[in-house]
Amino acid sequence: GALRGDLVLYNGDIHTMNADNAVVSVVAIKDGSIVYVGHNKDDALRQYQLAPAVINLQGRIAIPGLIDCHNHIVLLGNRPGYHTPLENAYSISDVQKIYKERAAAVPPHSFVTTIGGFDPNQFKEVRLPTLAELDTAVPDRPAFIQVGFSGPSATNTLGKAIFEALEAPPVILANGSIASGVDTGKALLSLRQNLTFEDRKRSTLDAMAYAASVGVTTHL
Repeated sequence: GALRGDLVLYNGDIHTMNADNAVVSVVAIKDGSIVYVGHNKDDALRQYQLAPAVINLQGRIAIPGLIDCHNHIVLLGNRPGYHTPLENAYSISDVQKIYKERAAAVPPHSFVTTIGGFDPNQFKEVRLPTLAELDTAVPDRPAFIQVGFSGPSATNTLGKAIFEALEAPPVILANGSIASGVDTGKALLSLRQNLTFEDRKRSTLDAMAYAASVGVTTHL
């Protein structure tokens, strides 16, 4: 098929992602398999009987990538706040570290959020972080973490104050927990109602950047 052609890439910084993290300038692909990795274009061309397609990268960077045929870039773009993936968090302390790092780039008064894409069972503690634990990580930004599409969820002190000021506020316990269903829905709806087109564009770009960071470079 079209993805199993003959191709030589040269004059680039090609990251092989091998055990040595080698960066080469020439790669040859024959019938879909890599047959040459190095720095000599002529040696690469000797791998073929018939002339392959040849692309001059003109100094650009090339990296191996994954093609994701089922993802939710638009859904991620519609997630309110500054969505923060937690799929690689394995404890409450991991969540705190990720949220602290994320909050450093989030404007004041904006929510640091996670809407789905994880489950508390992946955490060592097998629960969501508490209000106090979120306050420790993000004392100066509102935070909101939701499991799946309907909760449960949790928030910190600043988030709790914002949600409780709503005309129809969710019930939030003293530890910051919000029950599944109606109450989590109220909190999420209030955040969604403040989404702007610029927010959606920014969230979409964030989602694409995160995908690229874990090796997904093509979305179909």
